[in-house]
Amino acid sequence: MTLDYDPIASLQSIGYLEREASFLYLVAVHSGYFLSRQFSRFVNWRSGALSTRFLEKASRLHHIHVIECGRGHHIYHLTSKPVYAALGRQDSQNRRIKGDAHIKSRLMALDFILSNLHANVLEDETSKVDFFTSQCGVSHDVLPHSYVERPLYFPDGNPILVTNAGIPRFTFFDEGQVTASRFERFLKQYQPLFETIGEFELIYVADTESNSARAEVTFNRFLPADRLRGVTSLTPMGVEHFVEYLAASQRYETKGGITSARDLEVLREGEHLYTTLEHRALQAVWNNQSTTADRIRQRFLKKSLRATFTTVVLPYSYPIYSLRQKPSVQQGEDTRHETRDQTRKEAH
Repeated sequence: MTLDYDPIASLQSIGYLEREASFLYLVAVHSGYFLSRQFSRFVNWRSGALSTRFLEKASRLHHIHVIECGRGHHIYHLTSKPVYAALGRQDSQNRRIKGDAHIKSRLMALDFILSNLHANVLEDETSKVDFFTSQCGVSHDVLPHSYVERPLYFPDGNPILVTNAGIPRFTFFDEGQVTASRFERFLKQYQPLFETIGEFELIYVADTESNSARAEVTFNRFLPADRLRGVTSLTPMGVEHFVEYLAASQRYETKGGITSARDLEVLREGEHLYTTLEHRALQAVWNNQSTTADRIRQRFLKKSLRATFTTVVLPYSYPIYSLRQKPSVQQGEDTRHETRDQTRKEAH
């Protein structure tokens, strides 16, 4: 999002220090909610004095709502519409109250961002749509979206990182799911975009190890290994098999016969697989040395998915435990729980 003024300076003008204004900007963009330890982490200060002064100031200005979590622990919700407006985000959904599951996922997202402050991050709907449509040449039709009066693209609000090579790194936050159903819905919603861009990384972020293995199984089922080694309609046994077939065919023509048992096997397999005009054209340029194995690989790898799945376990706890204590409750981003007054624990 491009603004014709400095949003950080606009918050400084009402009394925030630069580091406080910068932190509020991160909260407004990525979370809407924060913990005192997250502010301390951002300013790299272990003492609670800075955090106390910041929280007192934000409370006095009526910019935050305090959610009591028991035993003196709190979650802070940035709710002030003027603050969001000053940051160019007056319509942000982050200022609206959500259920426990959503709050925890947003707190996790903020911790993730604090660990990646120097990364290139697509922060909002506008920047995400612009990146994929303008830089990647993707149609709006394949972007994940919901519809509320207008198409709302990337409705999950999760940050997307971009590498220096321009490879998108998507994120999914597991706030403590009992099943993989929400992750499966996420994959299904993003599948058209994944298949269109071809190469990407998906970072699965959790606060425990327990769901990471299940998530990897779910992801591998969604994207079988065959899709990641050049298996396409023209190369059903993988691009390496086709390259091997081209080499075996050339040896057969050059030497006038089969030179090995492996060549015989590959030629027999390929005889019924590589029969189209495109296969014949590729074989012709291969035989006259107008192409190489690397070019053949690149041609078909572009048509297959090159995906990396990474799991990150955050070393923090969060003052929301109702999901773990009531696993029978149907979960979802909009789930609401009535147990906020129970004993909860916040890591400092």
